Amino acid sequence: MNDCWKGLFAGRTALNSFAFVVGICLIFEGAPLAQAQQPPPTPCSTPATPGWTINNPASLDDQRNIVDVLSLYAWYIDERDSTAFVNLFDLTNASAYYEYCNAGGLNQVFFLTPNNQNPAADLATQMTAITDDLETQNLQTRHLVTNTLFGVDKEKNAIITKSTVLVTIQAPSLAAPDLDYSADVRATFVNKNGTWKFTNLTVYADNAPAIVKKR
Repeated sequence: MNDCWKGLFAGRTALNSFAFVVGICLIFEGAPLAQAQQPPPTPCSTPATPGWTINNPASLDDQRNIVDVLSLYAWYIDERDSTAFVNLFDLTNASAYYEYCNAGGLNQVFFLTPNNQNPAADLATQMTAITDDLETQNLQTRHLVTNTLFGVDKEKNAIITKSTVLVTIQAPSLAAPDLDYSADVRATFVNKNGTWKFTNLTVYADNAPAIVKKR
């Protein structure tokens, strides 16, 4: 018998107090142990806001070249070429980043920057880990980039894009590829010596908060 019940029978309370204490004892007797609260998830750095004002680059060549960079982003992950993937970014810009968020952009899974002294946040280190993991598990991804819209950021002298990305994944045990996730992908591009580079690339995956994917 625990102390709560002993106190109850030892006390000389009125009937209504007796009923009250019994209720309290039952509550505490059946209450589960308090569990340590998990820290809240880090929110994505920018929200995946709906809507878009189309403002195409003046040059069709620039538009085609930027679409090529988005296609290379897909191909380099699928071909597990982390070095080529990293080189799509403006490595001279200390604020350049690659970010992945899930639950429709609510929770940040990672925020990677080039030449970061922290290996857990370094773009090259983490992309190598991601591609190595795909190879170790013998998994083949296919990133399909479509529905790209353009805009112009005049303050930054940059081009911005919004795309839909579908990612399939295939394993030797699967007869056909499975849909891994879908995403709203936003990017900002700058022209460096005639070549378009990412200054940021954010993947807002549509999956549930508990699912963590980095591919």
